[in-house]
Amino acid sequence: MKQFKIRASQIGKIMGNAKKAGELSAGCITFLKEWYAEQMYGDREEIKSKYCDKGNACEDDAIDFVAEITGLGFLMKNEKSFENEYITGTPDVLVNGEILDTKCSWNGKTFLDSITDELNTDYEWQIRGYMNLSGYGKGRVCYCLMDTPDFVNYGNAVSYSTVQNKARYFEFFVDYDEEKDRAIIEKVEKCREWLNEYDNLISSLLY
Repeated sequence: MKQFKIRASQIGKIMGNAKKAGELSAGCITFLKEWYAEQMYGDREEIKSKYCDKGNACEDDAIDFVAEITGLGFLMKNEKSFENEYITGTPDVLVNGEILDTKCSWNGKTFLDSITDELNTDYEWQIRGYMNLSGYGKGRVCYCLMDTPDFVNYGNAVSYSTVQNKARYFEFFVDYDEEKDRAIIEKVEKCREWLNEYDNLISSLLY
């Protein structure tokens, strides 16, 4: 079994609080079992939805939109994947010592829901993972309300181009936090301990 490393986009799945101190949460253990089965059998469940499809389809346009509305100038999508001893990941944009991560809301309601609540913890942990990988000390999660292409919406395109840009964009800023950075590393190490024990159990049953 290869050594466990967490993808930045999945850090939130292991960071949940357990009922007892020093233990892993139920959600974390479920995630680790799925990870183990993937290594052993090649199981990998592809999560597909119209929301993910829109995000993928509009990512380049969202980066251009962020560049325009923030005044950061031309932004290029990052294609470089990072990896260290604990984390892997590919940030959307790296610019001026800062990480930008775009999120394309499905519609006006989901956009407003996102900006009127606190930053989604999964997205915060994702940015923190990218910080750990890149050494950058600042990041922002950029919510964009982009036009919905017809091919991801059952043939029905939706346009928001008549809405002012400032009503279609919102950003959450995330600053480096040494304590939270250390918490990620400690949780990965705890996950590795659990996986070693689980591997021993599976080996005793099957081999």
